[in-house]
Amino acid sequence: MRMQKISNMQIPLLVLGLLSLTLLASAQDGRYEDVVKSFIREYNGKSGTENLFRLSILNLAPGENDDPAAPRPLSFTIAETVCLNAQNRNPDECDFRENGLVKECVGTIALDSTQNSVDISCDGPEKIKRIGLIRLIGKILRGLRRLG
Repeated sequence: MRMQKISNMQIPLLVLGLLSLTLLASAQDGRYEDVVKSFIREYNGKSGTENLFRLSILNLAPGENDDPAAPRPLSFTIAETVCLNAQNRNPDECDFRENGLVKECVGTIALDSTQNSVDISCDGPEKIKRIGLIRLIGKILRGLRRLG
């Protein structure tokens, strides 16, 4: 088997190529996040809830190919904020509400140069965050006492 010698110029080109692929993937993931945030703004406008919801966690499944027009599954969590819906504010500027509602959303997004295809539902059961930090620490301590 014959080994080829790698020149000093090939290494920087290889690194540059890998970096550009990483930046391209990161930029594309940013486009998905922008579409999700746009969906959340629309959701807030139609929800009729007292407070705005904001993106909490985004889980974007890896694409099977590099075609952004192919539907890509995703799931994300939105959480209630302290900002009133009537204030018409940007939800990203609002703090999460303590013990606020949390909703799980699932669907697919296909990015297209002319129009994005979005099929997302947040109609599942609502969860209410009831465990504050103090209560969580208390539960952990009680559990440790039982073990010890």
